[in-house]
Amino acid sequence: MTSSGASGVVHPDIEQVIRNVAFEMLKTMPVRLLHTPTGILCDRNTQVSHFMDSRQCKRLVSLCSTCSQDQQMELIRTDILRHFQYIMLSHRWGEDEPSLRAVEGCSIYGMSTRGGFGKLQAFCRVALERDYLWAWSDTCCIDKYDCAEVQETIGSMFTWYRQSALTIVYLSDISDAGSLGSSEWFRRGWTLQEPLAPRTVLFYTQNWSLYKNLVVSNHEADVAVLEEVARETGIESQFLTNFSPGMDDARLILQWASSRRTTRPEDIALFAFRDLQRPSLCSSGKISVLDWVGEPSPFHSCFPAHIASYQRPPALPSYPNTEEQPITMSQGPSSFEVMRNFSGSLATSLLPCFLSRSLTLSSVAHRVPAVQQRTPDSYSPSDVYDFHSLTRVPHPRILNRLLILPCIAYRVIAVQLSEPDPSRPNYTYHIQASGLKPLEITSLIKLEDIRTPEGALHLVGPWHSKLLGPSVEPDAVTEEQLVSALGTPFNALLLTQLSHHEYKRIASSTLITVQSVDQASILESKVRILNVV
Repeated sequence: MTSSGASGVVHPDIEQVIRNVAFEMLKTMPVRLLHTPTGILCDRNTQVSHFMDSRQCKRLVSLCSTCSQDQQMELIRTDILRHFQYIMLSHRWGEDEPSLRAVEGCSIYGMSTRGGFGKLQAFCRVALERDYLWAWSDTCCIDKYDCAEVQETIGSMFTWYRQSALTIVYLSDISDAGSLGSSEWFRRGWTLQEPLAPRTVLFYTQNWSLYKNLVVSNHEADVAVLEEVARETGIESQFLTNFSPGMDDARLILQWASSRRTTRPEDIALFAFRDLQRPSLCSSGKISVLDWVGEPSPFHSCFPAHIASYQRPPALPSYPNTEEQPITMSQGPSSFEVMRNFSGSLATSLLPCFLSRSLTLSSVAHRVPAVQQRTPDSYSPSDVYDFHSLTRVPHPRILNRLLILPCIAYRVIAVQLSEPDPSRPNYTYHIQASGLKPLEITSLIKLEDIRTPEGALHLVGPWHSKLLGPSVEPDAVTEEQLVSALGTPFNALLLTQLSHHEYKRIASSTLITVQSVDQASILESKVRILNVV
């Protein structure tokens, strides 16, 4: 069926065009949404059907039949966006939270008001009062038994919060007279992304009243509330109102998370694995998620057992005399010196990992496919890249829960234990490594206990060509730039070699800062691909 507009243009079936556009636009929105007038959980097919049966759609069809195709598309997109505005719930999980299975096919308004069910009903009523037809809660809008859906959700959470028309933060432990900062919501790891991603936020207290009865459209636009949130989260107000993945330093983001608690140690490892798997992170070379000191996770040696391991910012030592200055072939400070600091910047969001409280590394992470599959000539333990081919080194990544890490490796040739201090639960060693200046390492375990016949120790500096500078073109890198970057002190990892060409990180209680002996050792630098477990 076709219709002809006033301009004489022949239009295709308008309803089918509207349907196609709706499905296309819904791809970037949550898979399921609660329809607030009915309390029914709807998938995308049902959501589109709701729109196609609405008076808004009938009006849209009528308007489109009298305008050009370009005008049609503008009208269609505008009306679909308006119709599918949705709000998100940010909260702490409590008892009896409704699952997808519990609400599927039923109206939530007809269910019990106990625990999480009452919370969900109140949330949807607030959404409806504010004229939003659609609402999302992580308790019931995700099928946690569908691994593919879980992975899509993990990767989409930040975008969903960012695109939402409104995020309601429900503080179940704050009374009307209470203070925002006393809520546990500010101290849980899973809620870190929720002050950052949404553009519009409203805080509701225990009885579903607006915080301090502030009737405004956005609490983060209120100076007093914004200052309170900044104080309690440790996040500067400029980031609360204008955060964008890619604009911030990894250490800053990790420090925001470091004061928060998670209920299981595997949450930290899952968080780190997901972050490293993001292609944008691997290709950018921003791998400072590995830069921590403390107890290692039982799930992977390169990630900490506790998020608090990221609390201390990394710092390189200052060198008071010229003999200890970074090696360089030019006079004056090098613009590349700071880039060799392994802690570097991490232009990414760590936030897509903060999803379901029911996810565990053991149940999910081992099923996560690698972002980019290995090619026949990539990531072999025999691969070696010399000084003149450092800009062609492949990117680090995760493959089958293995951290495949390009590194400049320095073999440890001498280890001497300092006189032990009974009052300190660690061990200090004087270390000599081929190509590096002598240094001290403080380990949480005795190195003698982990050395095996094949278990040589190595100090390694994870390598990526972007360490030369964010805007340096690999094909245009000069020898001077390489020498300058490699001559700067950097934070290293201590690895012990296992069988089958695998390595394990040995945790330390202080950062391990190393420096090349001289320019000759720099020119002999080689990058190897190490498989770290």
